[in-house]
Amino acid sequence: MGQPPAGDGFEVDPGELEAHRKKIDDFGIRMEKAGNATAATSNPEAFGLVGIPLALICGIGQAEAQSSIIAASKASLDHADRVHTWQKVKEWDEAEFKNLFKLED
Repeated sequence: MGQPPAGDGFEVDPGELEAHRKKIDDFGIRMEKAGNATAATSNPEAFGLVGIPLALICGIGQAEAQSSIIAASKASLDHADRVHTWQKVKEWDEAEFKNLFKLED
């Protein structure tokens, strides 16, 4: 990789931004599913009578893990939204610059 060009900004390929956003979206969706799975198993009776003692032992750790998963999911979705906005602004900038230098027919 070379050095970025000198100046105030840096080069960003809108296609790379979109690929990055899709990866983040996929990650956020997986984290949301994991959060939903932890919520489904947080009920002490989720695994029947045998699971009640285990729920008492694991409850605090499970609640902390669930909280972390939900926070990671929200952060991932927020980041994807921000990258999407950046991508749209970048595409708009590209189109505006092309129009600026477009020759009349």
